[in-house]
Amino acid sequence: MARLHAQIERLITAAGLESTFIRPGMFNSNARLWWAPTIRDGGVIRWPHGAAETAPIDERDLAAVAARTLFGEGHSGGDYVLTGPESLSQAEQVAVIGDVLGRQIPFEELSPDEFRRATEGMWPGPAVEMLLDAWGATVGCPAYVTSTVADVVGAPARTFRQWVSEHADAFRKAPAK
Repeated sequence: MARLHAQIERLITAAGLESTFIRPGMFNSNARLWWAPTIRDGGVIRWPHGAAETAPIDERDLAAVAARTLFGEGHSGGDYVLTGPESLSQAEQVAVIGDVLGRQIPFEELSPDEFRRATEGMWPGPAVEMLLDAWGATVGCPAYVTSTVADVVGAPARTFRQWVSEHADAFRKAPAK
């Protein structure tokens, strides 16, 4: 994925177009996509590389930076790496969701092969491999955290806990009708 993005950026630069590159990391909303159905059902989060750390970003912070760079002065030629404000392991992210919901959410480590089997037919193989490679490379290392959101927008990036608190209903079991 990084090679593809780099190639596209080289083509844009070679075309001589006025541009600004924005490179966000992991999105907070991935938690809803990946884990919310299991959490709503009261199940165990079965996931690889629980110790892999990321600095997930709130999509609203990404949008705020994009809007500022599109409509504000002085951003042409900019190259912005966007992260959330904290490094959290995947298991810690699940724990934060549980804390916000007021209950413990079990986390079970999957091997990469078990994850491949679990996602087979549902996720594109290259995406699974990209994620496994990225997560595997970060185990034991804190995620890279930038101040770009605050630097560009003038307000700190939202934390993962803030995002979960604002989206907690996505992780709660629907009331019986």
